[in-house]
Amino acid sequence: MFSTSAPGNTKQLPLGDEINYITASLHHELNMIIMSRLPLGLKNPKAFHEGLTSFSVIYSSFEAALDAHIRSSSTPTRTRAILEHIYIPALHRAGAFEKDLGRYTPESEEDELTESSPARSYVAAYVKQATAERPHVLLAYCHCLYMALFAGGQHIKAAISRSAIRKFALAAHQTVPEEAKTAPGIGLFTFDGRSTKEELELRQKLRDGIRQAEELLTPKERSEVLVEACEVFKLTRRLVDELDVSCATAPNVLLATKQYTESESPVAPTEPMVAYSRSFRWNKRVETVVKGFVCVSLFAGYLVYLNLKPAVETVAMENEAVPI
Repeated sequence: MFSTSAPGNTKQLPLGDEINYITASLHHELNMIIMSRLPLGLKNPKAFHEGLTSFSVIYSSFEAALDAHIRSSSTPTRTRAILEHIYIPALHRAGAFEKDLGRYTPESEEDELTESSPARSYVAAYVKQATAERPHVLLAYCHCLYMALFAGGQHIKAAISRSAIRKFALAAHQTVPEEAKTAPGIGLFTFDGRSTKEELELRQKLRDGIRQAEELLTPKERSEVLVEACEVFKLTRRLVDELDVSCATAPNVLLATKQYTESESPVAPTEPMVAYSRSFRWNKRVETVVKGFVCVSLFAGYLVYLNLKPAVETVAMENEAVPI
């Protein structure tokens, strides 16, 4: 069903790479949708925390399932061996979601968070059933949802940090307060007490675990993991679509995105930067002209050669025809 090898090539992509390959379009679409809604969430605490609540459902659901299979004495030996490779408690995010949501203080009854919703209930029930029937598909959840935190999640983390710092109206020389460093939502993308290097090592540990786990999968199980990876993105999309309705964000997405993009420009262009940019563009133009001139010269030389070649051959034939 998911053939990612060239014809005649029996070499198979690593499972993680194959998941990325088959979910590329779903991933791109979901990423664009989430990033377009982020500006609205940063300006509306309730909408932001509703988003956290929705995403917490899918993380807490699959982490609970993974933990249950690892701890259960009835889990088959091979299944346990597969899951042990991806059971990395330092990655678990349910606690981080709980801390972030615990810091939210509604200012009125209207700001109270929604405890449950149709999409959240559906996602929780679906994940519970899917992972109970096919525990090995937890590989798909670990890869898609944890790798998202290490990749695009870091951009979201940076955006949350900048938004919190702007709230304090800090001057460039002032020390950033701890409250800004630990703004609600950042905990999700931060792994307790770990430096950037340690986080990269944690990411590599997950990759290695998935590689080791995939060696224990049957072809059918591997195919089911790939199918489930697509479902992970569809489940997440279901949660986001519901947030559009509950938070009334859809009509304002484009405007908020434009405003956010303008306000999030990290560095104002200075004169040296502008000068360098002009110089760089000029050098590229000169380089292009030179390359074009060389190509034209070579082509012209080739045409001259083609025109002279028949004449040279004719002279040679005439010389051969002259009796000695």
